Amino acid sequence: MVELPAFPPLPIPRDLYEYGLIGNMHTAALISKWGAVDWACMPRFASPSVFGRILDKEKGGTHAIRPLEGGTSQQRYRPSTNILETHFAIPGERELVLTDFMPVLNGRNGERSPMIVRMVSAHGGPVRIGLTFQPRFNYGAEPPVFFPGDKDLLASSGASEIRHRSPVEDFTITGDRAEAVALVSPGEDFVVELVWGEERPSDRSASALLSQTEKYWRTWIGKVQVPATGVPLETHPIVERSLLTLKLLSHRSTGAFVAAPTTSLPEWPGGVRNWDYRYSWIRDAAHTAKALVMQGHTDEAKAFLRWSLNRTHGRKNGMLRVLYGVHGETNLAERELPNLAGFLDSRPVRVGNGAEYQFQLDIYGSLLNLVHIMANFDAGFLQAEWPYLRALADEVVRLWRRPDRGIWEVRGPPANYVHSKLMAWVALDRSAKLARRFGTAEEVARWEREATTVREEILTRGFDPTLNSFVQSFERHLPDAATLRIPLMGFLPFDDPRVLGTIDRVVRDLSVGPFVYRYRASDGIGCPEGAFLFCSFWLVECLAGAGRMEEARRNWNELIQSASPLGLFSEEYDPFRKAPLGNYPQAFTHIGVLRAAMGLKLISSLRY
Repeated sequence: MVELPAFPPLPIPRDLYEYGLIGNMHTAALISKWGAVDWACMPRFASPSVFGRILDKEKGGTHAIRPLEGGTSQQRYRPSTNILETHFAIPGERELVLTDFMPVLNGRNGERSPMIVRMVSAHGGPVRIGLTFQPRFNYGAEPPVFFPGDKDLLASSGASEIRHRSPVEDFTITGDRAEAVALVSPGEDFVVELVWGEERPSDRSASALLSQTEKYWRTWIGKVQVPATGVPLETHPIVERSLLTLKLLSHRSTGAFVAAPTTSLPEWPGGVRNWDYRYSWIRDAAHTAKALVMQGHTDEAKAFLRWSLNRTHGRKNGMLRVLYGVHGETNLAERELPNLAGFLDSRPVRVGNGAEYQFQLDIYGSLLNLVHIMANFDAGFLQAEWPYLRALADEVVRLWRRPDRGIWEVRGPPANYVHSKLMAWVALDRSAKLARRFGTAEEVARWEREATTVREEILTRGFDPTLNSFVQSFERHLPDAATLRIPLMGFLPFDDPRVLGTIDRVVRDLSVGPFVYRYRASDGIGCPEGAFLFCSFWLVECLAGAGRMEEARRNWNELIQSASPLGLFSEEYDPFRKAPLGNYPQAFTHIGVLRAAMGLKLISSLRY
């Protein structure tokens, strides 16, 4: 044991945008600009956290590497990758660079035994660093037992264990924390590996893993086959970052997409809108797959379709759940973790998600719209899946008149939401088109007839002529940003007076500058929330489609300024305090970025 110098306090970020994301498409980690791994679930996205300091500064657990002499810091990604660099400016014109990544390994190794690699380099002179290894298993509930080895420190609790590998030979262990000091000199290789499970999942060196991972990300982003019109893709870092983030939120083994890698990051500081988004929502994932395929990434969309349609196999009907675990798990019971203080003291902290048991009609339209697009890429697969696709369409025929909880997953009484009926129309309209290729004339006629009935219901009961606007639900003639999707889904043209009136009402009643709130109505939860960034980018699309290009570009320019310094977006945003809110980074928002960029013709896309 050695006597340690006093470590400088590890800053506690109160701004989500002080975090960068790394991952291996099985799980992910948030790393602060101060060098702390403050969120990591092992070995999967929805596993219990091992490092969870973002949710409780005392009990959550962390791994930190930082210069003992202080200094300023900033983060950036290596170009065209998900490899994160944190640069510390040290007094005396020195610099410490921390390079963090999760190796992208072949096969299932990355899922069984993921690891975080942290490479430290000094420039301009030697730098003393402090290391803190404080895993807290099972969402902070279980402190570790440490077992020191030769340049190896094992922390375990029950069947869970994580190994700290580094050049450090001597740690000081105090309770649930192990600390050490090291001197990093220029030109020296100093590598820390945090390895989940019993053994390191590769025999390659850390530098070889870095090269392999860097090559993977750059090869993937370079596969975009869509030629740009106007401004080239590479001059749009916010677009490239959105693509890379969506890929990072995919599950490499199954093809599912998670909505976000985090849980319980609040939609309002100190509020109760704190949800677990580490699962795959059929709707959200279908949006992700569509955004990727529009940029030429068809493999991801095919993999997601196979995964999602497998959820219908063996069922007597085509009914889908709202969300699943990435391996198709169900019964994701929502529960609260009272031992954690929550980010910005926002309680309760929740794991699991009760929306699993809701009826949300719109998920069918989201999925069948993607199927309709993918018919241009893999007709043979969809022909083989036709019995299950037909069952989905027939399920919409059976269900579309039922009130539901809608895209916003309200926890109050169900209602006849206009957006839900819109997506029922999409499901039937796209199914009829698919039936012309894969089905029968009777199916075409039946689904077209039902689609016409749904359309008439929307136009009759979902539009208020006195307001010249579509409304939230047949029962409540309130504004709802989800009605912006009416022209986006091809239900009416952008220049239809009813669409223009709806756009104007959203701008007037739900917007603060370019930031759009979902609705302003009771939803059974209470507590305020921020502006919803996905809706804000929908408005950009609608303004561009309606020919209001100057307004659309102005909104776009202001919205992208609300990204983090790394180009990552949260779910929501407080335009008054200029603060990100909600789970982070959020797939929905990055989808919105891509769609709005296409609508503005900043990038071109495959369109079907």
